[in-house]
Amino acid sequence: MKNLFIFLSLISFLGADELDEYFSLLHEHPHLAVPGEHEKGEIEIVLDREGIGAIEKAQIERLVKKGVSLALAQKSSQVGIVSEDIYWLWIRDAVIFPTGATGTYERIVWKSGLLTQNTNGVAILPVFPDGRIALVLNYRHATRSWELELPRGALKKGETLQETVIRELQAETGLIAKEPILLGSMTPDTGVLPSVVPVFWIKIESEGMADCDFSEAIEGIRLYTVDELKAGLKAGWMEVEMGGEKRRVPLRDPFLTFGLFLSDL
Repeated sequence: MKNLFIFLSLISFLGADELDEYFSLLHEHPHLAVPGEHEKGEIEIVLDREGIGAIEKAQIERLVKKGVSLALAQKSSQVGIVSEDIYWLWIRDAVIFPTGATGTYERIVWKSGLLTQNTNGVAILPVFPDGRIALVLNYRHATRSWELELPRGALKKGETLQETVIRELQAETGLIAKEPILLGSMTPDTGVLPSVVPVFWIKIESEGMADCDFSEAIEGIRLYTVDELKAGLKAGWMEVEMGGEKRRVPLRDPFLTFGLFLSDL
């Protein structure tokens, strides 16, 4: 415990540069720094250096008492920007919980949404004139599986949401349409992601050639009636023809469920 005491006494002198970057980020994007009030049942973000230092020390002590190594406890408690690449920011905040207890809490921010109040992309419900809905058959790296999903994609700088819908729909599916209608917005995972995703309904006018990004694994589109999709969502899968054989492909897209509910189809 002597080593722990010495280490904790040095915490306030460590990580100054990291905190500077953290404070600069919050200053530049105030929507990330909404403090909250723990007395009102919210999770309050602590934004002063002394308070952050005290919470870091308390968090390290708590983790060490649970058997976590000192090195890992320090790594898991340091407030600021934990990691960053060209796509994502992993942020760790010092917080006060509604009980009055303190600790740290983490969130993942998609960088393309920083300038649009966390709206970094769109999801699209493409409806053919006969009422069938087009889903993308997409291999997802995160789940390591094929998934049936609504087309969706990220905004480009200077685009309106409607322009993104039309461009992404054609790029992923080859489908051509105009005048998308906003159904509503959803947050796919409020536990760690602040992302707000608008979901649009759009009527298909014609079909062309898809122009997928090199990093996408899209096998094509499949068309389904609303009744087929509702049954598939309840079952959790659809039977899909792939490579001359039939396979069960997961159907669990939250954007599809949201879009079907709001479109009253």
